[in-house]
Order: sequence, then C-alpha cells, then structure tokens
Amino acid sequence: VWDVYKPLGLGEYPDIQSLWGVWEEGRRIDGIGRSVPLRLIEEKWGNLKNENGKGTFPVWRPRNETSARKTWSNFSFFINEVEKRRRQGKSTQQAIEELEQLRNGKSLNQLYKSLRPKKGSKSTDT
Repeated sequence: VWDVYKPLGLGEYPDIQSLWGVWEEGRRIDGIGRSVPLRLIEEKWGNLKNENGKGTFPVWRPRNETSARKTWSNFSFFINEVEKRRRQGKSTQQAIEELEQLRNGKSLNQLYKSLRPKKGSKSTDT
C-alpha cells in the first residue's frame, strides 16, 4: 500500500494547502482524478490498538525503512500542526493560512525545521 499511496517529500509540495489536499482529498493524478485520501488510509490501517490497548505499527507503512519513516514523519508533522490549530478553534483554512504566514516564502523543509521541537526538548503543545 505504501508504494502506491505514500506522500511525497516535503520539497515536492508547493505549499501547505497542497500537502493538506493529499491528506483530505487524495493526490491529483493527471488524466485520472485523485488517489485515495491519506486520511482514509490512515483511519483504516494506521495506528491500531491491540487487545491490551497498546498501539501497533501501522500496517500500511514499511516497518524498517528509514526513508519511509522520515517521509511520513515530515508529512504528518504538518497534518498535526493544522489539526492543532483546528482544536484551538480555527477553521482548516485559517490554520493553513497561519502556517503559510509562518512559512513566509521559506520551503516546507525550512518551515518544518523551524517549527519542530529540538531533540531533547519537550513540547508543551498537543
């Protein structure tokens, strides 16, 4: 499933709206339409709980592939940033616009590096 539906690297998205569109509506496929939204794939095969209530590794993503983990981590970081702002009462569009203002012409990779918590520090936002 990963090989077909995996998100692109951050450098391949022109903006946060495009990245969010892959999550909500699916990736645009020229001449065909759209792929399945990643949100639906993650809901179906994402972080599942076993009988003990503990999480299991998502079955749709490769378990031991560093590049896949990094790609998903970078992609989901921005999904979580939009969702965090939605929990604060903002609309999806307001959340995306706020992140675009923070981006201020930077690449998504640069914005990611400026927003993510530094290793060893604890984030207070959830």
